[in-house]
Amino acid sequence: MKQLLNVYYKSPIMLQHLFTSLYGYKLKRDRYNRLYRDYLEDYIHHRISPAEELLKLLQHLSANIEAYKGIEVDEEDVENTFMSLPFTVKDDLRKELSHRSHLKGQLRQNRTSGTTGENLIVHNSEHDRAKRMAYLDYIKLLHGVKPFSKRASFTGHEISQEQNSKVVWRYNFPINQVLYATYQFNHQNMKFIFDNLKKQNPVSLDGYPSAIHMIAKYMLQNKKTAHWKIKAVFPTAEVLAPHVKKDIETAFKTTVVDQYASSEGAPFIYTNTDGKYTVGHETGIFEFFKVDGNIYEMVVTSFLNYATPIIRYKIGDRAEIKSDKPYLNSFTDDFQVERIIGRKSDYLIGSNNNKVTDVNISWIIDGLEEKVVQFQLIQKARNKFVMNLAVEETFNRKKDLLEIKERLDRKFGSGCQFDFIFLKDIPREKNGKIRFIINEMGEVHE
Repeated sequence: MKQLLNVYYKSPIMLQHLFTSLYGYKLKRDRYNRLYRDYLEDYIHHRISPAEELLKLLQHLSANIEAYKGIEVDEEDVENTFMSLPFTVKDDLRKELSHRSHLKGQLRQNRTSGTTGENLIVHNSEHDRAKRMAYLDYIKLLHGVKPFSKRASFTGHEISQEQNSKVVWRYNFPINQVLYATYQFNHQNMKFIFDNLKKQNPVSLDGYPSAIHMIAKYMLQNKKTAHWKIKAVFPTAEVLAPHVKKDIETAFKTTVVDQYASSEGAPFIYTNTDGKYTVGHETGIFEFFKVDGNIYEMVVTSFLNYATPIIRYKIGDRAEIKSDKPYLNSFTDDFQVERIIGRKSDYLIGSNNNKVTDVNISWIIDGLEEKVVQFQLIQKARNKFVMNLAVEETFNRKKDLLEIKERLDRKFGSGCQFDFIFLKDIPREKNGKIRFIINEMGEVHE
């Protein structure tokens, strides 16, 4: 044992592997307990009734949450009681946290800043955490990934301290996980990351799709293949663009399972085995209010948060649903979510006042995916844009750029100015994410 510790102490990287694993042991003990196992069994065997969950949540609000104290719960018509509740916005949670929380049990805090940069804190209990982790693993089980299977996670956490290091991963042995520090990803270290993935043979990948996409691009361009079986990829935290999904599935010969949730504790939407979106009815209610065409703004109510209940919360995200109805909700209506768009500030505005989302923007490089490694479009003013590009040597800065410019003109309308900036890598946010599009015009910010 003493010799083993000496090895760790002599190697900073080995020492960091040790610290990561010690923290992993704590997480495993806290997250994957009896509560987690019981909830997972309930999800697997379909023991959760959305109607019963809604009734329990309403009764909890009336009995324990000051902001809802005394609401009359009609057990014969829980939907009517639910629809009578007021909407919640971020400022309500930010300014009235204790008034909207039930501070009992082993509480922790979830923090999120979102695209606005304003911090938001919500509490969660041991039951809340167990339910959420169990449902995440339930989604994975639907795609053949068992709990504690070897996984590779692409995270924004600072797990690697050495700048420009070839070793940007740490091992979390108790959870059977390899963590990759996405904020240190660049085209120079893709080879080393891919070689480490081959060595680890993870059953699944999860985390930022922009980071997983960088590896996929490296594999496709260098004719590398995954010689082991990857059952599924579970991207999180960023909007999944169609070309990113296609590249990841092609490179790893697997299925990409898109999923939607949030740090505040929103219920789940995820893609199933046929690639279509499924609402996790066991986890909460989604309401959809038509904004424009087939674009709906989401309002969420979660069955997963009892410490700080998320009730008819205007989360600011949008989805596409092919429907003529001005309002839909997942508790009573039958509909198909086509795609998750992201925040309402995550769109750009063309010269005809048309709104262009990140998924619409992905069409701009259609057919040029082998030459364009990454790109990012920033709207500076009404008709002024900057496009950051990371490209391969095969990219023709005259011909290909002209094609991109013509597509941008068709998408945004005439009279828009586009400045093109070529970079080695697209800059990441502090949390390790890459924002596909950025709108810097104040009038579309929250």
